[in-house]
Amino acid sequence: MTRRQFIQFVLKTASAFAIAAYFLGEKVSPRKFIYALRHKTYPGTVKPLSDINTQEKWSG
Repeated sequence: MTRRQFIQFVLKTASAFAIAAYFLGEKVSPRKFIYALRHKTYPGTVKPLSDINTQEKWSG
């Protein structure tokens, strides 16, 4: 294997690892936070969900 072939092999391998790391990073990274908007026909306000571990008044 010549020096040129070795350098090309190393560059191809490094670029393959970089592309794989980029795609894995995209899947693992946290998504942007999306706020809920109140629809025109929805009566009332949009509130965040409460803690599911605490028992509420209407929690069967």
